[in-house]
Order: sequence, then C-alpha cells, then structure tokens
Amino acid sequence: MAQILARRDMGAEAPRETVTAAAGGREVIGAGIEIREITKKYGAFLAADRISLDIEPGEFITLLGPSGSGKTTLLNLIAGFHRIDGGQILVDGKPVQHVPTHRRGFGMVFQSYALFPNMTVAQNVGFPMRMAGMDRATTDRRVAETLDMMRLSEHAGKSPAQMSGGQQQRVAIARAIVMRPRVVLMDEPLSALDRRLRESIQIELRDLHQALGSTILFVTHDQSEALTMSDRIAVMDAGHIVQVGRPTEIYRQPQSRFVAGFVGESNLIEAEVVARREGALTLKMPGGQIFEAEARAIVPGRIATVLVRPERIALHEAAQPGTMPATVTSALFLGEVLRIEVALEDGQTLLVRCTDTAARSLPRIGTRVHVGWGAADCWVLA
Repeated sequence: MAQILARRDMGAEAPRETVTAAAGGREVIGAGIEIREITKKYGAFLAADRISLDIEPGEFITLLGPSGSGKTTLLNLIAGFHRIDGGQILVDGKPVQHVPTHRRGFGMVFQSYALFPNMTVAQNVGFPMRMAGMDRATTDRRVAETLDMMRLSEHAGKSPAQMSGGQQQRVAIARAIVMRPRVVLMDEPLSALDRRLRESIQIELRDLHQALGSTILFVTHDQSEALTMSDRIAVMDAGHIVQVGRPTEIYRQPQSRFVAGFVGESNLIEAEVVARREGALTLKMPGGQIFEAEARAIVPGRIATVLVRPERIALHEAAQPGTMPATVTSALFLGEVLRIEVALEDGQTLLVRCTDTAARSLPRIGTRVHVGWGAADCWVLA
C-alpha cells in the first residue's frame, strides 16, 4: 500500500513549501535521519543488531541485502510500524521512536499498490490531503501538479482497474509524494514489475528525487536497482550494516567477501603476496600464475583474496604480455554482452563478460584463449 502518513497531528495545516537546505545547486526539503544503535528482537531472533546510520537531508539511500538481512525491519522501525527494543531514531535532531506512525509525516510506498478500487486515479492521489484536512483548492492544485510530475494527467479520471501495473505503481508513488513529505520510505516498490518497466521507473524515480529534494530511503535486494538510483548504498547482512558507500565504492571497493559476492558478479582469487613495492603488489596464484594489483597494506607472504570483476578481464585469442592460458568451458550470448567461463591450467574457473561487437564472435567450448587484467582492474580485499 502506498500512502502518506498524515502530518495533521504534527500541526501541519498546509503542504510543506519551504526549502530547508540546498546541496549541489539543488533545492532540498528532505530531513536528516540519524539511527543510533537500533536493536530489534523477535523472540530469540535478533533482526536488527545495534545498527547505526546517518542519512543526509535530501539523500537517496538504499538498504541492500538478501532476504532476512534486516533491511525491511529497519525500514519498518524508522516508519514506526514496529517499536525498537533499544537505540534511538532522530529526524532533524529530534527523537521520533516514541512518535506514532501517523505523526511522523513520512511518505510510504510498498510493493503492493493497494489503490482504492472505488476511487479514480485523482481521488487516490488526493486521499492523503483530504485525510489531513487540506482545503479543496490546495488539494486540486497539488494533485494536478503531482499527476503531471508522474506523467499521469491523462489518466486522472480512470479507475485503477483500467491501469497497467506500471501505471498503478506510478499512482502509488504519486499518492506518497502528493504532500511533499520530507522523508519517503520505499519497500521494494518495483519488484512486481517486469525488467523493462522496472528499469524505466528507476530512471523516473531518480528524476523525481532530483525534482522533489525529499530524503528517500529505498529497500531492495536487486543490486542493479541500488547501483542505478542511489546516492549511497548501505549493504546489510544478518541484522548488521556491513558497508556504506557510494555505488562506485560498493561495487569497485567492497570491504568484505560478502559484499564482493553479493553486489554484482565477481571472481574471488586466493593468491600469495610475493612482493610489495610502491604502488603495486605482486601476487602468485596457486597454479603459479603471476599478476599485479594496486598496493594495499599487506606484507609479502600473506594469502590475499583478490576481486576481479568479469568485465575487467580481457579475453585474447593469442598470448599477450601478462596474460594466462585458459580453456573456454561455457559461452552464452546475452544480447549486449557475452558471458564466458574459462578454466585456467590449474583448474580454477574465471567468469568473463565481453561487450558484443561485430568483430567478436562467441567462442566455442574447448577453445584455447588467453585472459589477463591490469593492476587497476582488481581489488585486494582488506
């Protein structure tokens, strides 16, 4: 269900119009959120284990993790649907953990559209404003603005049953933002949509965020969704936040095997550090293959785990300096990319992703090839 958690009990007599901050030339109305040592138990199960997170005003931040990681639990605690067992939630510096859900003034978008079937699109979008006691003129104006923003103006008089799934989700989002809330919470709102439609709405949500300036907290288990839309991503596992960073940092510089394996496809190689000099490490794989990585604070003699993303591995028909011989064990044509698995001479398997070009053909299984990567193409996990 998508809804606005009405601000009527907080003394809001009209939709918030004032700009509270500005960042990067963009007007920001979003609130800052501080999560301090949040704990939540369900019986003996610890769903949130002393979680702390700072969310900047107007930021689009995504909670990313597998099922059971605690991301929806954390969202529900921020929304006020469940009581916390310990810790504190601050919105613009004010504690809200004891404030009822309907008084927190947050917009909510859920996976289920849950539109009122007996109301038109315009009536569904305007429902939160009517519940908050807004006057008719203000409601009509704001509904019209919001429908235009969501490209729904021509559907204002339709019923939800006359709308496609993507259009219904747009209506749900419009209803959540019609009162211009300072915080919008979204719990996997795109998971029921097909891939093409999901990707289209991802772009629309980014544009909407830029236009509104609200703080958006988005929950998903879809890595590409998180990488596409977020200013920052908080990766969760077993009730903890294990890494927070910009999408490029999460993808290129994961701080653990879990993050490296969960976010995107990865090759994780165990290799011995045989030398360290300024700017680079020299590593040796179990089969004796030598390669270099950018230097980290690791002393020679240690076994390191090295991440090499599949798209960073170059595939050659003939040997090149710094490459390793390999045999193709799987080759799939995925449209824009070729997904190829190769086995090194010691039996280790690597995944390679190549952009499809007119000059490149899909190799046959059993073909001998050579693979390689540069020092800047891999990441030594701490």
